[in-house]
Amino acid sequence: MKTKYCKHLVFCVLASLFVAISSNLAMAQMSVEGVVTDSVTAAPISGVTVTLQGTSTSAQTDGQGRFTINASTGDILVFSYVGYLRKAVTLTGSSLAVQLTPGSEVLEEVVVVSYGTQKKRELTGAVVQVDATQLRDMPVANVGQKLQGKMAGVQINHNSGTPGSEMSFRIRGAASIGAGNQPLIVIDGFPSASGLQTLSPDEIESISVLKDASAAALYGSRAANGVLLVTTKQAKDGQQHLELSVNMGMQQVPQRGRPDLMNAEEFAQFKKEYYEDAARYEGYTGGVPEVYADPSRYAGNYGTDWFDVLLRDAMNQNYNISYSSGTTKLKSVFNVNLNKQNGVILNTSDRRITARTNNIYNVSDRLTLGLNLEFSNGYNNGVSGLDNGRNIIQLAYLMDPTLSYRNEDGTYPVSFSQPGMFANPNWYLVVTERIRKARANRFLANSYVEFELLEGLKAKTSFNVNTDNGNLRAFNPSIAQGGLGSAPPQLATGRYESSGFVTWMSENTLTYQRSFNNDHNIDVLGGYTVQKYSRENSYIDGREFADDDIPWISAAITRIGNVEAADWSLLSYYGRLNYNYRGKYLASFAFRSDGSSKFGQNTRFGNFPSASLGWVLSEEPFIQNIRQINLLKLRLSYGKVGNNNIGDYTYLAAVNSNDYVFGNQVTPGKSLNGIGNSFLTWETTEGYDIGLDLELFNNRLSFTYDYYWKKTDGLLYAIDIPIQSGFSSITSNVGRFDFWGHEFTIGSRNLVGEFQWTTDFNISFDRNLVKKLGTSDAPIGGYNLYWDDNRTAVGHPIGLFYGYINTGVYMTQEEFETQPHSSTSMVGTARFKDISGPDGVPDGIIDSYDRTFIGNPNPTFAYGMVNTFSYKNFDLSIVLAGTVGNDIADDAFQSTENLDGVFNVRKGVAGRWRSEENPGDGIYPRTRSGTTEDFRNFTTRQVFDGSYIAAKNITLGYSFSPKLSYLRSIRIYLSAQNAFIITNYPGLNPEAGINGLNGLNQGRDFVGYPVPRVFSAGLHIGF
Repeated sequence: MKTKYCKHLVFCVLASLFVAISSNLAMAQMSVEGVVTDSVTAAPISGVTVTLQGTSTSAQTDGQGRFTINASTGDILVFSYVGYLRKAVTLTGSSLAVQLTPGSEVLEEVVVVSYGTQKKRELTGAVVQVDATQLRDMPVANVGQKLQGKMAGVQINHNSGTPGSEMSFRIRGAASIGAGNQPLIVIDGFPSASGLQTLSPDEIESISVLKDASAAALYGSRAANGVLLVTTKQAKDGQQHLELSVNMGMQQVPQRGRPDLMNAEEFAQFKKEYYEDAARYEGYTGGVPEVYADPSRYAGNYGTDWFDVLLRDAMNQNYNISYSSGTTKLKSVFNVNLNKQNGVILNTSDRRITARTNNIYNVSDRLTLGLNLEFSNGYNNGVSGLDNGRNIIQLAYLMDPTLSYRNEDGTYPVSFSQPGMFANPNWYLVVTERIRKARANRFLANSYVEFELLEGLKAKTSFNVNTDNGNLRAFNPSIAQGGLGSAPPQLATGRYESSGFVTWMSENTLTYQRSFNNDHNIDVLGGYTVQKYSRENSYIDGREFADDDIPWISAAITRIGNVEAADWSLLSYYGRLNYNYRGKYLASFAFRSDGSSKFGQNTRFGNFPSASLGWVLSEEPFIQNIRQINLLKLRLSYGKVGNNNIGDYTYLAAVNSNDYVFGNQVTPGKSLNGIGNSFLTWETTEGYDIGLDLELFNNRLSFTYDYYWKKTDGLLYAIDIPIQSGFSSITSNVGRFDFWGHEFTIGSRNLVGEFQWTTDFNISFDRNLVKKLGTSDAPIGGYNLYWDDNRTAVGHPIGLFYGYINTGVYMTQEEFETQPHSSTSMVGTARFKDISGPDGVPDGIIDSYDRTFIGNPNPTFAYGMVNTFSYKNFDLSIVLAGTVGNDIADDAFQSTENLDGVFNVRKGVAGRWRSEENPGDGIYPRTRSGTTEDFRNFTTRQVFDGSYIAAKNITLGYSFSPKLSYLRSIRIYLSAQNAFIITNYPGLNPEAGINGLNGLNQGRDFVGYPVPRVFSAGLHIGF
C-alpha cells in the first residue's frame, strides 16, 4: 500500500517539475496581477476565466476576484464568466482592474437536450441541468450521490451502502408493474446498458434530466421513466490544463437507527420469565434452562453486540488526474480515476479504475471528427446475503446476546444452538470466510463524423459501442454454510459465473439551422438509428468440495452448469422542428417511430409524437419596461413516450425440456412453459406540462414552476385465463396508472460583495392513482402479484401498505369478552380493529377481512436545498434533502418483537402482559404458545412516519492564490457526506426501499447494507 502511495507522490512531483521547467523555457513575460469586480455591485467575482488571446494560457480569479497571469505588454486578455458580458482588455502594464457587466449572456446559457443543445431561454420542455461546478468536492464514487437534493421532481435515494452499489432514480413518481421505473441513461448521446457504473464523477461536465414527455420524446420507446443525459468533459479552445485531485475519507455507521435490543442480562431475564410463564399457563415441566436460570451472571459488558462484531470504520480513497488541451484544430481530454472503497461491513470492498479520452478534431471548416473512449476495470469483494430480506445483519442481531462469537482461546465456534431458539451459524465466520469476488471490464466508445454540406446544413454519422464482461467466483466453506435454523458444518458450495454483453448503435442525422431576416429561426433534425444488444451468461454450481482450503470450482465433485443467451434490436426514425420568432414565440415538434424485436410483428412499431410551445413575455413591450423582470416565459407541452423494458421474448410461447416415462423408459421431450401473446406491445406514457420561468432583479432571483399530468397505459400485466388452456395467465397490456404534480424551483443570490450567499431550493408534490388493473381490476401485491403487504388497488395510490390496525392488548378478561377477537385470542393477546366481515360490515371477529390500508409510502412532498457561502478565499456549501408525509415499513421490526422466544427482542418487550395482576404497558402481548401468531402479522406496529431531513453534504474549502506562474489553482477542503439526519423513523435508513419492485413495494426497509457517514479531506491542484 505504501508503495502505491509513493508512486502517486512521485508522479505528482515529476508532473509539477515538468510544467515548471516548461514555463521557465518559455519566452520571458511579466507577471500580471489584477482584480475583477461586478460593475453594478462592485463585488469581486470568483471563477472568472482569464485567457491570453491566441494562446492556451489562462487563469481563474480566486474568492476575492484576484488573478495572476504571465503576459507581455500589448497582449489581449479576455475575461468571461456565465452571467456577464465577455470583455477583452489590451495590456499596458503589470496591474489591471476589470469590471464585468451583467448582461444578456445570462440568457445564453446552453442546456443539453435530446440530440443536441439549446439555449436555456428557448426551452419549451421540462428540463433541469446540473453542471460540473455543482458536483465538485463530494467524496463519492457514485454520480447519483452528487445529484441528491438538487433537482425538483427527481428522487435519488441511497438504498444500500454496499461498496460499488448504484443509486435509485425516480422521476416524477414513475412506476410500472413489470417494466421497471428507472430512467434511461444516455452518455454522450449513447443509451448506456451499464448505467452510471462506468463513469467517474470527475469526468462529467453536466447532467440534464428530461422530465416531461415532450423533452424526452426523441428517445421514444425507452423514455417513459424520464431520461438522464450525461455529457463528459471536452477541452476548450485555447485551454491547456493539468489537474490533480486526491480525496481520502473515513466511513462510519452512525448509532442512530440501530434497534434497541436487550443486552445479555436482559435477554436472560426475558427467557427465564418465558419459561416460568410456560410452566404457569401451559403445563411446561422442563424448568428454566441452566443458561438462563441466573441472569445476573451476565451483568456488565458480558455478551455480544453483533453490530460491533460485523461493522468497522473503513477508509475510502479517490485519485484523479486529467489533462486537457484545446486548439482550433484539436481538442483533447485525458482523465484517469482510481476509486477504492472499503466497506463498513467486514470482508467487503470495491475498487474501480476508469480511463477516458475525449477528442474533437476539426479537419477543416466543414469536417469534424470526434472520438470518445472509456475503459473501466472493477473489482468487488462481497459477501452473499448482505442485502434484501432476512439478511445477515438482521439475522446476526437477532441472535442470543449471551453468546460470544469467539472462544476464550481465540478460536471461533462454528454454530450456536440455544434452548428454545433457532440453530444458527457463527455470523462472524459467515461474513469473514465466505468468498464472493466479482470482476468487470467495461468499454464505451463514441465516434462520429460531422460534415457541413451547405451553410447551416450538417450531416452527422456516429457509431457507438458498449461492452461489459465480468465474472464472479463464490465459495461458501462448510463452516460458513447454513442460515436461520440450519447450522453448519454443511457441505461447502461454490459457483463460477461468466457474463457479458455487447451493444452497438449506428446513428445518422441531418440538421439544418437558419435565420430568416433575424426574425424567423428554425432548427430541423432528422435521422434514423439502428441498435443491437446481445448478452450471454453462464454458470457452474459445485458441491462436495474436498475441503475448505480449495475454493475453486474445479475441486467440486458435483458440478452442474447452464448457459443462456439473448438479444434484441431496435430500429428508429425520428425528427424535430424547433422554431422561434425573434426569440419571443417558441415552438417545438418532435416525432419518433421505434420498431423493437421484443414485440410481435403486428405491434413491433410504435409512434411517439410531441409538441411544445413557449412565450417569452419579457420580450413584449408591455413587460420590457419593467426593469425588475429579466425573463418571464410560459411553457406548454404535450408528448407521448414508451417503455419496452421487458423480457426479450415475452411475446413468444416458451418451451422447456422435460423427461417423460414411456414403456418404463425415461424419454426426453419438450413442453410449453407459457402462452405467447403476439399482440403484446410496450407501455405508453403520455401527458402534458405547463411551466413558468421567471428571473428578476438582474438575475439575482429565479423561479421555475411546472404542473404535469401523465398517464401510463397498457401496463404489462399477467391476466387470468381459463384453466382449460393448461395455464393460469398470459401477459397483456391492460393496466393504467395516472400521475400528476407540482414542482417549484427557486434560486437566489442572497448576498453579494465580499461575503456572498446563494440559495437554491426545490420542492415537488407528486401524486398517483391506479385507474385499471387487468380484466377484473383485482389488487396486486408488491413483492410479487400475490404477497400484498404492499397493495396496489384501483382507486388508490400505488403500493399502499395493507394490514391490520393494532389497538393494543386485551388487558383483562372482561375486556377480552366485550371486544372483537380472533379464534386464537385470549386475555393478554394482541388486539386489532374490527374493520369488516364477509358482508362488508364489522362482525365482531378478527380475521383477514379486517386488513385495510395502513400506510402510504408515497411522500406528500420531496425537497432539496443548497446553500453556498463564500468569504475571501473560503467557501462553504450545505446540501439538504428530505421528504414529508411518506410511511416506511420496517420489516425487521416484527422479528425484534417476536414473542416466541426464538430471537433477541427489543427492550420494551420486558413490559409485556404476564398476568392481569402484571399486565404490562399495554403494548406487548403475552408469550403463550398458540397465541402469538396474530402479533406476527403485518400491522401498524411495523409502519412508521418516514419523513426526514438529511444533510447530504457539508463542504468547507479554501482556495489559495498561487504565486508560482505554472500553478493555476490550489484548493483544499473538508467534507462530510451524510453528515446528519433528523427523522422519527426508528430504522437505519429512511431512504430504504424507494426502488422496490417497479415502484410497487416502495417504502420497505429490509435492514440492508448500512449507508455510512463519510468524513474526508481533499486536495485539488490545477496547473
